[in-house]
Amino acid sequence: MTARVNQDNNYLETIDEKGKRIKRTYKKVTLLGNSSEIVVVQEGNYIEILDENLKRIKRFYKKIDDFLGASGKTFSVQVGNYAETYDENGKRLSRNYSK
Repeated sequence: MTARVNQDNNYLETIDEKGKRIKRTYKKVTLLGNSSEIVVVQEGNYIEILDENLKRIKRFYKKIDDFLGASGKTFSVQVGNYAETYDENGKRLSRNYSK
């Protein structure tokens, strides 16, 4: 179970709740956020969902305006005037109008 994710230049590392490093890997990405089960990163217009061992679960193309948050195996992004929620496989679960 991932407690937090650190980004040090081009390295990502996951740390458990005891402060012990789970995994460290080299990735040229921007860390958007993480939950206890997934890590969400962005590379250009591509969104990547990684597990706690920083192995890719899904990668898909999506232009987003802002990252809203992650919880469990889902995450939310702002796309224009809509807040969209996706699961770990990149499937859109909901799309709500928001300003």
